[in-house]
Amino acid sequence: MPGPHITDRQMRLYMKHRQSDTPAIAAAKAGFSTATAYRIENDPRPPSHKALPRGRRRPDPLAGLWDSEVVPMLKAAPGLRAIAVFAEIRR
Repeated sequence: MPGPHITDRQMRLYMKHRQSDTPAIAAAKAGFSTATAYRIENDPRPPSHKALPRGRRRPDPLAGLWDSEVVPMLKAAPGLRAIAVFAEIRR
């Protein structure tokens, strides 16, 4: 979702204003959109208690080559362009 993430503080402020105001007004007072307010209505957990994003879904294809070939190559010639490093790895 585009835009800045909401904080726990904004969430608490929204919930406080939600006791007396509509979701649109409470969201405006908390500093986020009405769409976010309705999303919060469906899942009232604060952002810090929601699941973290998953990590890598597949292994890194350059993990075996990085420390043994790429790093020494870049230390020897720091001005190398990415395309040159890629061509060297493909050999």
